[in-house]
Amino acid sequence: MSKIIQAVLLCTLALATAIGGGCGTKAGQPGAAASTPEAAATKAAAQPATPAASPTLRQTVHADIGRIMADIKAAEQRGDVVDGVRVGVSSNPYDYVGVSPVFVKLLALGKPALPAIAAEIEASHHNGLREYLLAAAGAQIEGDTPGSGAQTWSTGKEWARQYREDH
Repeated sequence: MSKIIQAVLLCTLALATAIGGGCGTKAGQPGAAASTPEAAATKAAAQPATPAASPTLRQTVHADIGRIMADIKAAEQRGDVVDGVRVGVSSNPYDYVGVSPVFVKLLALGKPALPAIAAEIEASHHNGLREYLLAAAGAQIEGDTPGSGAQTWSTGKEWARQYREDH
């Protein structure tokens, strides 16, 4: 993984940790926070974590990964280049993390979203880029740093299985 991608991922993780559930809401906007996915994450963070995925967080995770994949497809159609490689050509899933700003929003949902991320992966009939990006988000939320060598999973389904075993 290139140093640029590592720096982007580390900054993304630091940003998500620093902003928590408040990402995207503007100060002084009455009621704005109540209708955002980040507000749902903040509300969920105040509740005790349970192994079951909250329907609201599950819907948010589902919508976010849909937007991420749409952004990747649009970048591929435009012929965008990330780290010297055209989007859609790279076999490194981490080359796609920086394509969509929604990935940062997914990270910002924090630990309360982990059961929803695992459930979204488990519900999928596939085990490709979409599931891998969800797993990468889950792993980063748990504190894994991409490229650190600590990753013990190679597919999204494998991450979800390990997450369920550990929690």
